[in-house]
Amino acid sequence: MSYLNDLRLVFAGDFQSDVSTVNNDVRHFDNATFEKRFQYFQTDQSLNGWWNPIGSGAFRLINCKVQSVGVNDEKKQDSSVGLFIDGSNNRVGGKMVDLDPQMQMVSGIWGLTIRLTDGQQDFLVGDFEPASFRDIMFGRRKKPPGGSAGASAAFQSVLTDLHWGNDLSGSPCLEALKAASERNGKLSIRLTTFGYSTDKNAERFTLGTVIGAIGPYDENEPRSFVKGRRMVPNLDSNGSPLNKINFFDGLVDEQKSLVLVDLGNALPLTSELGLQDLGNLQLAGLKDVNTQESEILATGDGFVPLGILIPYRTPDWLNTTAGIWTTSLLPDQLDLIREHPLALIQMLEGNNGKVLLRESIDGLSVRADKFVQRVEATETAEIELFISRYGKPLPNTSVSIAFSPPDNPTGGGDTGPTAPKAKSPWTDLPTTALKNLPLKLTTDAAGKAKLSIETIDPGNPRGYIDGQIYTLLYSLQGQADSQKQFLDAIYVLLFDGYPVPERPTWLKHIQPIFQQYGNLYPIMSKRLVDLGDYDSVRENRAILELAFSLDIHDPNSMPVTRDLSKAKRATILRWLREQDAHGSYVLRLGQLKQLPVGAPQEIQETSVRSFAQELEAEDDYTMAHGYQNFKIALQRNQSDS
Repeated sequence: MSYLNDLRLVFAGDFQSDVSTVNNDVRHFDNATFEKRFQYFQTDQSLNGWWNPIGSGAFRLINCKVQSVGVNDEKKQDSSVGLFIDGSNNRVGGKMVDLDPQMQMVSGIWGLTIRLTDGQQDFLVGDFEPASFRDIMFGRRKKPPGGSAGASAAFQSVLTDLHWGNDLSGSPCLEALKAASERNGKLSIRLTTFGYSTDKNAERFTLGTVIGAIGPYDENEPRSFVKGRRMVPNLDSNGSPLNKINFFDGLVDEQKSLVLVDLGNALPLTSELGLQDLGNLQLAGLKDVNTQESEILATGDGFVPLGILIPYRTPDWLNTTAGIWTTSLLPDQLDLIREHPLALIQMLEGNNGKVLLRESIDGLSVRADKFVQRVEATETAEIELFISRYGKPLPNTSVSIAFSPPDNPTGGGDTGPTAPKAKSPWTDLPTTALKNLPLKLTTDAAGKAKLSIETIDPGNPRGYIDGQIYTLLYSLQGQADSQKQFLDAIYVLLFDGYPVPERPTWLKHIQPIFQQYGNLYPIMSKRLVDLGDYDSVRENRAILELAFSLDIHDPNSMPVTRDLSKAKRATILRWLREQDAHGSYVLRLGQLKQLPVGAPQEIQETSVRSFAQELEAEDDYTMAHGYQNFKIALQRNQSDS
């Protein structure tokens, strides 16, 4: 079970993702060549710090409201409709986090609380388990065609640590969801995001549109995707869908004779974020398993319609349904699609139809859960893969795991005269750091394959940036690579080994780490603590100790990016916590170089040059711009309620 269920709660609204973009170029991680301009907005002449160098990393849900509910696939009046889906009311919002500057296509949401409330009382509060987006599609929006503004992606996860209100206001949906969650204390949730603004002069800068659904969760199911029927488009040479319809998932509930599909991240958008008109759309079962996309077939001969036409052109359909379409099945229809592909058909004159999209060849699907891994040197990464055929587990089948070829342009940007001076490091090397790869796995009776990756210290292969990024490609026996979305892989950030010093010092151990984060996140250094300055850090010792000691899942945990190894975190905390015999904090400064024994020791400066105090007039305007937009959205929220 998952959010794609006949029991579900649907919501829609806005989100804010105030990401910092200084770290979009891996070369900005090199302290030795970092330039002040990398903290400025991009210009026509230079990328500088890209489109939002002063971002805070915050992720928020704004003005999100319950739009509809489904209980046993009956959309009834329910008291939960109109309630707000909000974030925490006792701590900061969540964070949007990249895995690595050389792998920015699996961005994840961390530290997010989901709260269902009427503004006076809470009916449900849960923690959103960190999840990275899947099935990103660039160019989904008609205008603008490219970049983040035209992209769409989905985050699927589970809600944990659930707290239910005493009074569920007689809501059949909430009562049913609570009963379903009592088995394991979890719910399934899906967020689909699109219409994001990267224009710093726009009112909606860092804001976008979100639709979502919450449903039951089964422990035997994956957390980050639906184990069901995988709909696969034909792709052009760049990996983009030819018919402008993205990958999407379906689910056949044989017990209830239902088929459900999620089109929320699939159908193309207009410039105004409505759905483009593709004519009459029909979900169908194909009679010939070899039918190709774009073929024109006759109703009843080439395909069997399932239910009525999909009412996607109904005003506000996407918001009120989250793109989920459900229809009941007749016995002969259920028999057909057990071993035949589903398809999305564009109905033509004369009861003919054109196949816009069809299920994967032979119904095969392989996907990895927990596909993004942060791993300490010598730790073992555990990943579970789910393999199915027409939605049913596929046992005793071979899955191959292989390295992606090494690469070094990844994570760069400007290559012209204003390009950063540092060189881009190579990824996916050394392969020996992941000990037991490549290999082949065999699925068990439940159609699962468990991958265990033992690791060793990669040995700082990238120099100025910690650890190494690895992309592991998985392939199913008998399935072509074109049947998978281009980012369906496993991504491993393996940290460097790092011996925790007995008595760490600022100059040797702490400043190189802090300076890097100060460079990459200027909003922190310019508004709170100048991480490159010893005196500023000393003055704010207590708050830094708190932030670095918090659980990595906490939204206040430092660093925002979750790319600091446990050993380096332990080193920082040891330095921040060391006290002398009188209980005073030592905060050892150290020396840049060790002089011969007996020689007079050099006295070092207590601060290191930082850009934090060099505030530009432009920074005053832009620093709070994202938060101003957040307040604008809240004001609208209050006026609408």
